[in-house]
Amino acid sequence: MKQYTYMMLKPDAFVDHKNQRVLEILAQHQLHVEKSQVVQVDIDVMKILLEHYHYVIDEKGKDFNFPARLFNTFYFDGPHYIMPMKVSYDGDEDIITYSRKIVGKTNPIQADPQSIRGELSCDSYELADQEYRLVDNIIHASSSHEDAQKELIIWEKFIQ
Repeated sequence: MKQYTYMMLKPDAFVDHKNQRVLEILAQHQLHVEKSQVVQVDIDVMKILLEHYHYVIDEKGKDFNFPARLFNTFYFDGPHYIMPMKVSYDGDEDIITYSRKIVGKTNPIQADPQSIRGELSCDSYELADQEYRLVDNIIHASSSHEDAQKELIIWEKFIQ
């Protein structure tokens, strides 16, 4: 049975054409990008990103100031592109568990070297904190089926 999830290439994926390697890795693991669009990050896209990450904003709280770090990472620092994606999988494993294993741990220095983040990013939470930004970890992958459905709806105008 075909399963679906939401993934998004982050701005750092567009440095040195890493986005192409990410798409190759996904395809090698039978994760098919059904729909996607490279989107230039402007203030309207930032509003959608704030909606997308609202639960993280609430979780991290005032002192971490996730919105400011989000703006620094996605809007000010550049590259100024993201790629929202609707991704499918026909295999036997749960798509959320499977895709997150391929993506790797959120902190790239802790990610399996065979994962996307382990292969393509050498950033860390510590360095990101020093530079007052979010960690550069190449790709977002939904953490649950419920989140995937919500995120697919939030980004639907870009992945029709």
